[in-house]
Amino acid sequence: MRKLSLLYLFGLGLTGCSAPCTGHIEATVLYFKQAPQGQLAYVNVLNKPDLGSQQNLMRDDKEYGTFPHVVIINDPAMKFKGQRAICFDEFIKQPPPADVDLRELDIPRISITK
Repeated sequence: MRKLSLLYLFGLGLTGCSAPCTGHIEATVLYFKQAPQGQLAYVNVLNKPDLGSQQNLMRDDKEYGTFPHVVIINDPAMKFKGQRAICFDEFIKQPPPADVDLRELDIPRISITK
């Protein structure tokens, strides 16, 4: 029982690390990946399902999980580093880079403008 209480308190501490949601589109961060400039945020969009696509994500050659509305957010300034959720209003769709992993070819990529 004591271990369960500690895990609960640890989980509460993690959720406190995210900035307050200030946009109308909300996404839960699944994980971050280093990019040539900055990082990529792999997220599951919660309230705009037509933005993302269902994906079975792999990480370190292991299945990470299947998520219904995955989007990759380009974050060159790393302003979302360490956040558990990313909220935004405006974005630009981006084409996949020339060296894209073929498993990620059909994951929508965006850059947040606001």
